[in-house]
Amino acid sequence: MEFLKYLISLLVIVDPLFAAVIVAGLTTSVSEVKRVARRASVTVFIASFITLFFGEAFLKAIGVSIFSIKIFGGLILLHMAFQMLQAHQPKTKHTEREQEAVYEKEDISVIPLGIPILFGPGTFTTLLIFREEARGVFSFLELSLAVLLLTVIIYFTILNSVYLSKRLGATGVGVMTRVFGLFTGALGSQFVVDGIKHLWVGGQ
Repeated sequence: MEFLKYLISLLVIVDPLFAAVIVAGLTTSVSEVKRVARRASVTVFIASFITLFFGEAFLKAIGVSIFSIKIFGGLILLHMAFQMLQAHQPKTKHTEREQEAVYEKEDISVIPLGIPILFGPGTFTTLLIFREEARGVFSFLELSLAVLLLTVIIYFTILNSVYLSKRLGATGVGVMTRVFGLFTGALGSQFVVDGIKHLWVGGQ
């Protein structure tokens, strides 16, 4: 169950369908789509494992409590969720300037597609929180496997971006965005509640 929680939570926050729609609108060559899919998924994979292995040490170095991150990360997810429920892509994933860069750059696979559109503030804070929760070796392996499977899903979603974009259409993408928004909002609410509860009880 923990594995499914990690995978589904990360999947709805990363939202590879949105990335697929972007790629479908910008690339026509099969070889180009494959290159973008490969590089974007590898970018998310590397950024995720850097966060898992060094994120906690970074928080300790700057003296920030993981429970403060839970509250702030939860607020980020709630902000994303409200926009997703209106079928809008969250502004926390990318700024207007970064959106423009998508159409200006010759290679979008790493920046801004990999970071911050796929791996943005919501993904970063969620991974930090999950890493803190995954204390045992088995739990950490489950989280690592969830990240690995997530990158595989990202790869195949972008690889089939043209097909998915045609099949889903604007209406289908809107429906999926709203569904993802519900999950994102629920996860964000839980993070905020947990963070406030621990800070209140612990007095940190």
